[in-house]
Amino acid sequence: MSARKYEVRVRGPLLQYAGMLEQTMSPLVWNVDAQSAQTFINSVMKNPDVISIVVEDASSGKFVRADRPGPADSELIKEVRVIKWNDVAIGRVTIQMSDKLVKAEFFRSMFKLIGALFFQLLISFFLLLMLFQRRIMLPVRQLQKDVDRLGEGNLEAGVHIARNDEMGDLALGVDDMRIKLDDLIKLQANHSATLEQHVTDRTLALHTANQELSNTLTSLRNAQMEIQRSERLAALGSLVAGVAHELNTPIGNSVTVASTLHDLSAEFQEKMANHLTRSMLANYVSDSVKASDILLRNLSSAADLIGSFKRVAVDRTSAQRRDFMLDVVIKETLLTLSTSFKSLMHEVQVEIPVEIKMDSYPGPLGQIITNLINNAILHGFGENFQGPAQIIISARLLPQNQDSSQVDHQVPVVELSISDNGVGISDENLGRIFDPFFTTKLGRGGSGLGLNIVYNLVTDVLGGSIRAESKPDAGARFIMTLPLSAPKGNESVHYQ
Repeated sequence: MSARKYEVRVRGPLLQYAGMLEQTMSPLVWNVDAQSAQTFINSVMKNPDVISIVVEDASSGKFVRADRPGPADSELIKEVRVIKWNDVAIGRVTIQMSDKLVKAEFFRSMFKLIGALFFQLLISFFLLLMLFQRRIMLPVRQLQKDVDRLGEGNLEAGVHIARNDEMGDLALGVDDMRIKLDDLIKLQANHSATLEQHVTDRTLALHTANQELSNTLTSLRNAQMEIQRSERLAALGSLVAGVAHELNTPIGNSVTVASTLHDLSAEFQEKMANHLTRSMLANYVSDSVKASDILLRNLSSAADLIGSFKRVAVDRTSAQRRDFMLDVVIKETLLTLSTSFKSLMHEVQVEIPVEIKMDSYPGPLGQIITNLINNAILHGFGENFQGPAQIIISARLLPQNQDSSQVDHQVPVVELSISDNGVGISDENLGRIFDPFFTTKLGRGGSGLGLNIVYNLVTDVLGGSIRAESKPDAGARFIMTLPLSAPKGNESVHYQ
C-alpha cells in the first residue's frame, strides 16, 4: 500500500479524532468535568477501529480513559496531542486505532487478483491441451495407423496428413517411400514374369538344361525376395518403428505433466473455495511454472526428433546430392537405430569433428552406416561374444599426401572408420566379405548382400574406397576413404 493511500485511509481518521479530542477536552479538563469527558470519549469509542483513548491531567495524572482489546491480526497506530487552555498545557490526550479495515480491503483486492489469475491459467491450460491434441496427438495416431497398414503390406492407399509442418513433411516422406516401394515391387514382379518367360522358352529349347535353369530361377527368386524384404525392413520398418518408439517418451511425459497440471488446478480451485493462504498460492504458481517448463522441454524434444527423422526419411527416399555436416548425418542415422542399441545394450561412440563438411549423398552414406552397424550386431556380437559390446565411429581429414587409397590425391578426402570389439573375422573369410551372397550366417539372419551393397555404394556412388581390418577375437574395423566432394554425375542416385 502506498504512503499516500495509507495516510488517507488510516492516518486521516486518526488525525481527525485526535484534533476533535484536543479541542473538546480542553474546557472539560480545565473545569475537571470528568463525567462529560468520559461520555464524549465513549461516543468516539463506538467506532470499532478505535482501540483506546486516554486523557491525562497535567497536575493529577490520569483523568479519564476508555479501551477495548485490539484484533490479533492488526497493528496499532497512535496519535498524542497536548491539551491547552489559554496557550498553557493542562494535559494530553492519546488515541490508538487499528489498521484492520485497510488489511481487509487489501485481502479483498488480493483475492480478486487471485481469481483473475486462476481463470487465466485455466483458460491457458485448456487451450494448450486442445492445441496439443489437435497438432500432435491426432496426427501421430493417424500416422501410426497408416504405418501399421503399410507394415501389413497394404501399399495401395496413401498416407495423408495435410499440414505444412514437420509432421506433414514426415507423412509426405513416408508416403513417398510407400510409392517407391510399390513401384519397386511391381518392377520386380515384371522382371520376374519376364525372366520366367525366358526360362520357359529356354527350357523348351534345351531339355537337357531344364534342371539347372530351374535351380537358377529358384535362386534368383529367393535373392529377389531377400532384397525386397531387406529393403522394406531397413527403409520402412526401422525408420517408422524408430519414430514411434522415440516419440513415445517425450509425448508420454507431456501427457503425464499435462494431467498433473490439471490435477493441481483442480486442487487449487478447491482450496480457493475453502481457505487460501499465501503459501498455497506460491506453491501453486511454482508447480505450474515447473510443469510448464517440463512440458515445453518434452514438446521441444519431440519436435527435434520429428525434424531429424524427417531429414533421414527424405535422404533415404530421394538420395539427393547436397551439402551436409558429416557428424550431423551420422548422429541422425544412429537416432533411427537407437531402439536396437537400447534393446541389446550396445554402446556406440561417435568421434567425428564437427567441422567436416561434405558435398555428397547423405542417403547412401546413411545406408552404409546402417548396414555396417547391423553387420557388427549380427556377426560381431553373436553367440560366442562375451560383452560388453562397443562400436566406435570416428573420422578425420587426411592430408593429400597421406591418402593411400585409390581416390584422386588432388581431392580433399576424409577417413571414416567403424570399429567394434566383437569376435572378429577369420583370415580365410576376410578377403571374401565384400563378395555377393557370401555369409557365415546363411539361414540365421544373414543374406550375404549387406557388405556387398556397402562396397558398391562406397565405390560407385560416393567415389571412395573401403577396406577391412580384423583378427579373431580382436574385433573388426571397416575403413572408408571418401572424397569430401563426390564425383560429378546424376544429381539423383537410385540405389537398393
